[in-house]
Amino acid sequence: MVKALFYSVIALGLLSNFQAKSQIQSVYADIPPQIDGVLNDEIWQKSASVTGFKTFVPDYSQDMPFKTIAYVAHDDENLYFAFKSYDDPTKIKTSIAARDKIREDDWVCINLDSFNGQQSMYGFYINPNGIQMDTRFAAGKEDIGIDMIWFSEAKINEDNYTIEVRIPFKSIRYAVKNGKVDMGVIFERKISRFSMQGSFPALDPKQGMSFLTQTLPMSYTGVKKSVLLEVLPAVTYAQSQSHQNGAYVKENNFEPSLTLKYGITSELVLDATINPDFSQVEADASQVEVNQRFPVNYPERRPFFLEGNENFNFAGNSMFGPVRSIVNTRSIVSPIAATKLTGKLGKRNIFSTIYAVDRANEGLPDYAEDETADVGIIRYMRSFSQDSYLGFIGTGRERNGGFNAVYGVDGQVRIKQSNLFGAHILNSLTRPTAGDAIENKGTASFTFERSTRNFSGNITFMDIGDGFQSDVGYVTRTAIRKWNLSASPKIYPKQGMVKRIDPSLYTSLTKDKPSGMYESSVYVSLSATLPRNTRFSISGDLSTEIYQAQRFDDGGVTLSASSQMTKRIYFRTSYGWDKGIYYSTPAQGYGKRISNSLNLQLSDKFNAEFNHNFSSLYNEQTDNKYYDIHILRGKVIYQMNQYLFFRTIVQYNSLSKVLAPNFLASFTYIPGTVVHLGYGSIHEQTRWDGVNYRPDDRYLRTSRGFFFKASYLWRL
Repeated sequence: MVKALFYSVIALGLLSNFQAKSQIQSVYADIPPQIDGVLNDEIWQKSASVTGFKTFVPDYSQDMPFKTIAYVAHDDENLYFAFKSYDDPTKIKTSIAARDKIREDDWVCINLDSFNGQQSMYGFYINPNGIQMDTRFAAGKEDIGIDMIWFSEAKINEDNYTIEVRIPFKSIRYAVKNGKVDMGVIFERKISRFSMQGSFPALDPKQGMSFLTQTLPMSYTGVKKSVLLEVLPAVTYAQSQSHQNGAYVKENNFEPSLTLKYGITSELVLDATINPDFSQVEADASQVEVNQRFPVNYPERRPFFLEGNENFNFAGNSMFGPVRSIVNTRSIVSPIAATKLTGKLGKRNIFSTIYAVDRANEGLPDYAEDETADVGIIRYMRSFSQDSYLGFIGTGRERNGGFNAVYGVDGQVRIKQSNLFGAHILNSLTRPTAGDAIENKGTASFTFERSTRNFSGNITFMDIGDGFQSDVGYVTRTAIRKWNLSASPKIYPKQGMVKRIDPSLYTSLTKDKPSGMYESSVYVSLSATLPRNTRFSISGDLSTEIYQAQRFDDGGVTLSASSQMTKRIYFRTSYGWDKGIYYSTPAQGYGKRISNSLNLQLSDKFNAEFNHNFSSLYNEQTDNKYYDIHILRGKVIYQMNQYLFFRTIVQYNSLSKVLAPNFLASFTYIPGTVVHLGYGSIHEQTRWDGVNYRPDDRYLRTSRGFFFKASYLWRL
């Protein structure tokens, strides 16, 4: 009896392993399912399906409290997915929200490696109301900015919620041969109130959260090799009014634009645009920009640049590295025209290139001599086993005889599943203006990372030359040599409310090359994960920083907490005491940092979000105040349905005494087919005395603007 039981357990274990590692063969749908969230279509009765999701947050390999079933089907033009996610409908966390605003909800996700190449993947997220979020993941980074054309509906039932999804083949990049397509997939589910995420196939605790190397193979047959052609005309009309020399001056601006997308193959896509509309409908959230050693950078959200943008991520770069990006497409501010080619050439060659004629800054002294700048970018990657690759990258910006070019190699190799070694070596050539000597400077970085269930950490060495420059990238500091180490073991209590404890250590030693002096950093933190997406942490930072050949103290103590208190209330708060540098003098300072955020889901359709950021700095010797700044931001959204919302944002900056309200009505049928109507204004505590603007207790509306944008996407 014992022997029979033993062999039964072995057989079940082998079967479970086979289910996790075997290939999904998608069933062809002669009659496509109706995407309505109701799983009564015939195809779902005979399609391939998987179940047995296992957790990876907060711990690995645990059974999820509710069953999840994922279904797979296709026809010659579309991928179809469906989910049946069991749960108590009264406790499901969901909302009717704008696209990409469902991160805190319950959701399911299709992580799709469309090339089955373990280099990048799409993420298709859907909440129980059918609201979408889509992302693109590569080189350890997930970009939420991308918006693809796909369709989803959902329905909450007595003991579950069901979801149906249709993803056109034209919306993704893939390789097809004789009607056969191979992809990789990881299905994912989040249950917010348990602070829990699970997946099928189950993630291997020895590999940690390396999604790209753990996908389940998935095969499609009978796929039509269709031609992708998109035409996107757009018009934007803006009327602005500014207060100048005591009177309002009006300006009208009408901008038509045209963008084309052509699929040379199902793997390689050409984009071209004339006078592209790069208006930012969702305004950049303000950051504290006073007393910054380097400029603040904002993420890319402009549609033209998003496809293939993940290919510009590069290896050997830690989150603490000053070379933040070699390609920062927001450095291309306002192009007259641009082209982009991105995709794959053959099975292992990844290729991306951008060329743009950018408008120069009107404030430049030689603007009249040359009103444009030429920008070129090229990226090539050769993929190997798992997510290993070797790549080349080159960028250039040229204007009026001056130029900056950056070129070099990068790559990464996975070692025994859990370990990743990455490196990059780059060089910059810079000639500020015509006739100047060319400056040749380099940078290099090497990093080793390890990630498993019980531990994550890395060791990095980097050397950045004095004068290394990247006009198309984003670099925060040069002329340093730096060693850093981070380690974060993970502790899983067997009982109690605490689900996981994360102690962390980060330490670094940096040589400031111009002064020859060294600065150091020791950072420790302790975090705890509880139910309801609740997280508490305390951290301490004992650091020094070299600035203008002087050593200053830098660091402090921070307390933070966040929680989904109820289905409709979520908050984050952080309080820190810091030492720092006042860079203008420079001088040693001390101060505080406070950040608070409250999100109220007033109903399924009403959402209110309130944010408060505070930063202060005082002279350590005299206690004189350099600054204290409060940034208050309130946002209220009425989401009438998944297509139409109305939004109001009011923001106040206490340092500049600026009050900025703005209003937006936005209709998005699919990405590209949109209508936006907006109004914004700026109010400052100032008055015109007939000669100059002077501070005043009352507010003067110094500017206002109205805009209308409409575009329509033709997909042929």
